[in-house]
Amino acid sequence: MPMMPFRLLAVCLLLALAACVGGGPKLSAVFMKPGASVDTLVNAYRRQAGLNTLSRNASLDAAAGAHARDLASRGALSHKGADGSDHSARAVRAGYGPFVVENAAAGQKSVAEVMRGFVGSGEHRRNLEMDPATHYGFAQAAAPGTKYKNFYVLVIGRPPPEGDYVVRKASPGLSLSTLTDIF
Repeated sequence: MPMMPFRLLAVCLLLALAACVGGGPKLSAVFMKPGASVDTLVNAYRRQAGLNTLSRNASLDAAAGAHARDLASRGALSHKGADGSDHSARAVRAGYGPFVVENAAAGQKSVAEVMRGFVGSGEHRRNLEMDPATHYGFAQAAAPGTKYKNFYVLVIGRPPPEGDYVVRKASPGLSLSTLTDIF
């Protein structure tokens, strides 16, 4: 009889663990392919969520690339750039506009692993589901001598509505709140 409380505790722990593992949206088979492209993964997820697909954008690639390289050079994961910039300022600096969201990751070994992590995180998943959105940019930077080894940045956005002002080539340290203050 003394084993009964132990077995009950073990069953409860297994049920709790199963509830944690089973959470989040079900992913299509494409997410299990280690070599799948970011375009395939982003758009497969958005289609599965009932959203439009996105086109890759060179300006957002540039913003993502600059931030991924910055993270790799510092060996740290952050949404804030070494110059104090945020994702909106980096997108403006790259010539796109401030209507963007950013997902950053570090340490994963494949884009599929990165995307599974994004989908499994509420805030990152909301960014993947940005609506309306039309474009994305993505970059990976390797830093073999750091703890994480690989840094990834995904930027999703939409162009500003017709007639909105866009600041081009923003100065370092410019943030969305600074942009709002300007206008």
